Amino acid sequence: MKVKKFYGVDNHDVITKVKSELGSNAVILHQRKVKPKGIFGFLKKSVVEVVAAIEENEIATTMTNITNMAKAQEINLRERATLKSKDKELQMEINDIKSMLGTVVNQMQSINLSKATDDLNSKKNSYIYNVLRENEIDEELINELLNNCDIDINDLEMKDKETIKKILAQIIPTTINNNIDFNSKVIFFVGPTGVGKTTTIAKIAANYNLEKGLNVGLISADTYRIAAVEQLKVYSDILNIPLEVIYSPKEIHAALDRLSNSDIIMIDTAGRSHKNSEHVDELALLLNEVKNKSVYLVISSTTKNSDLKDILKTYSFIDGYKIIFTKLDEVSTYGPILNIAMREPEYISYVTTGQSVPDDIEVVTSNKILDMLLKEI
Repeated sequence: MKVKKFYGVDNHDVITKVKSELGSNAVILHQRKVKPKGIFGFLKKSVVEVVAAIEENEIATTMTNITNMAKAQEINLRERATLKSKDKELQMEINDIKSMLGTVVNQMQSINLSKATDDLNSKKNSYIYNVLRENEIDEELINELLNNCDIDINDLEMKDKETIKKILAQIIPTTINNNIDFNSKVIFFVGPTGVGKTTTIAKIAANYNLEKGLNVGLISADTYRIAAVEQLKVYSDILNIPLEVIYSPKEIHAALDRLSNSDIIMIDTAGRSHKNSEHVDELALLLNEVKNKSVYLVISSTTKNSDLKDILKTYSFIDGYKIIFTKLDEVSTYGPILNIAMREPEYISYVTTGQSVPDDIEVVTSNKILDMLLKEI
């Protein structure tokens, strides 16, 4: 057994010294307050004296425990240091992999973008593209059509008509003018001046009267042009169908009543410049007098694309109208018709191809559009 005497300024101080030297298993044998030793010790403050003891094996155990704890802490610290080092290496490897993946993705995107650009440029320079451009189809529309169809680029360069026909059949809408029959009894014909409205009405009236056997009635609201009424009267006399003439929008109701026995009533309106808002407003007053009606906008095929867009914008106040293109025999390209047929296939109805009544008028279909394009190849 090991016995030793300890001194401290108080109990806490002396017990700390005991635990520090003999360990927490030491036994306190004696404790008291004493004056420090020496000549002047009696003048100093008393201190605490403790006599403590511990078995020798307890000391060894304590030292062993302390040693083991130190080793455990060292191992723990080494393991943590190793893990930290491994984490750092792992993070570096992950960063390297990320970098490599980013490089591969960028390269793939670059290849795909380059291929798409090459495809687009090839389509823009193809034979079919130029055929459509020569027919004055909007470039934006051509790009849209070619990019949305599944056609091999090499086929776009083919110049034999059968291949071209197959390609055009893929890009021309199949919904052009699927329903040409009039969906109401009263039909208005409107449009700019000089497009051939009166002749067009005569052609359609003759077809419905002679071929379909329907009773057709005519109304002329075009009293601004003296020859217009006379021209329509000639056709009504030849076809033996009734004609009414009105001079104001309000007179339309009495004229319709007088023609109430007719299966179809066709109304010729005065030609109006799309740039004259006052004339367009007068037309709107006449149209508003009749609730249940169909409206056909008559436009010359010779109209430039820019003017055509302005005309369509002017007449946009009319709901659900259809378009008749006249004078197809006077044009060498079909841009105005094709642009509308491609974008708004439900708008298209007839084309007229000459002055002969009633023969020179045709229903526009997808096949008709296809034939028009193939004629130019």
